[in-house]
Amino acid sequence: MITSRYHGVIRLHFVLKLAGGLMIFWGLVWALHFLVYGEELLPSNYHYISLLIPFAAFLEMAIRDKSSRSLCGVSRAQIWNITQREILFALVAIFGVIVMSKDPALSRVFLATFMLLYSSWIAWMNQVGHRILQRRLFSSRSRHANTIVVAPPSKIERENVLQMTGNLPGAELLGYVPYGGAAAIDIPSFPFLGDFDNIRQICRSYHAKLVVALGLDNNPSLVKSLQEICDSQGMRLIWVEDQKERFGGNIDSHQSGSHTYLTNWQEALEDPLNRGIKRAFDVFASGLVTVLVLPILCAGVWILHRLFSPGPLFYTQQRTGRDGEIFEMLKFRSMKVNDMPGVQAKVNDPRIFKGGDFLRKSSLDEMPQFFNVLKGEMSIVGPRPHFIDHDEKFAEIVKSYPVRQFAKPGITGLAQVKGCRGETDTERKVRQRVRFDHFYLRHWSPLLDLCIIFDTVVQTIFPPKSAR
Repeated sequence: MITSRYHGVIRLHFVLKLAGGLMIFWGLVWALHFLVYGEELLPSNYHYISLLIPFAAFLEMAIRDKSSRSLCGVSRAQIWNITQREILFALVAIFGVIVMSKDPALSRVFLATFMLLYSSWIAWMNQVGHRILQRRLFSSRSRHANTIVVAPPSKIERENVLQMTGNLPGAELLGYVPYGGAAAIDIPSFPFLGDFDNIRQICRSYHAKLVVALGLDNNPSLVKSLQEICDSQGMRLIWVEDQKERFGGNIDSHQSGSHTYLTNWQEALEDPLNRGIKRAFDVFASGLVTVLVLPILCAGVWILHRLFSPGPLFYTQQRTGRDGEIFEMLKFRSMKVNDMPGVQAKVNDPRIFKGGDFLRKSSLDEMPQFFNVLKGEMSIVGPRPHFIDHDEKFAEIVKSYPVRQFAKPGITGLAQVKGCRGETDTERKVRQRVRFDHFYLRHWSPLLDLCIIFDTVVQTIFPPKSAR
């Protein structure tokens, strides 16, 4: 999670700055061509000059110190120095080529105006844009502050905790919880939230999404306890530890200065670019299905309802989405209108009307959820959302069950194509589903999504026995 967020923010911020710079360049070229100079300023003369903008940006990023590539936790003075470097590289590249080529077709007025606008864009993106970007990408929707620090009071006094957490994309401090027996210290800008014995309740009452633990040297058992608490509440845990070898499993690590940040969850979808790729595919595919397929299906299901079970075309259910948020999930109604909406379908369920069993086994009843995908509440592929009361029940069986809510729920998922469909009536079935959902979180890739979609299409045509 740390590596994906850290490097993802660097890449996305860089891409946005570069895209904005090129838009300014060509927008200014065409504006001056049409409004001022006409044939005296031809856009075709500026193609090779426009290539110097990404060249200068890539060169500056390549030789910049690695610790300064991310603007997380960097002071305003350091950000201003980086901004000056970026502007200087672009200035030297563009005007250096002009001086050497002595091309009379290039407008000096245009280039001077562009450098002024480009410099303003880079300065704004570095000073303000990256902060907005982080808030939009990682902060909780209900509140900006989402991070609780767990540390001995002595550690908080010695370390610059605000800067340390500032190096973590998406971390915005609520306050701290001390442990180790020492009395809490009074820090005006860093509030004391409560005693460590009440850490579970504190996290729940403040709706925390991230716990950062410091000073856990020689105490790996405490890390395990905190991990269990975080997993059971759908939170992420990051701890600072110099020796990664003390902890087994798929540990994700990130080195920032003299500190090594560790977390137990590797999540490719915490990279903003990966998330953007997945969202772009969702919008494109669901848009096609909504326009080309759903109207025909709606007509067919409406006729089926008129013949065997008159009533509403759609059925809405409250389900749990990403980060535990509740949303209304759409389905084609496949049961008779009844007063047991939260009961899972069973073999030969009398509530299913004639023809409804075909909708369910072929998964056609799930097709309206492409509307949920367009709204951003779901993804085409992801952990299947369950009833709210089922979430509570399953979380008692598998303590790390809420972790599956790190990703958007899906119309289909890895667990479903691997045979975990139908009624989840045993603990073994619950554990199997959660195991596949966690695997998906750790190993997401566009190729994995395409494979799951392909398997889903095959199972739609040839429904497995577990389909209900």
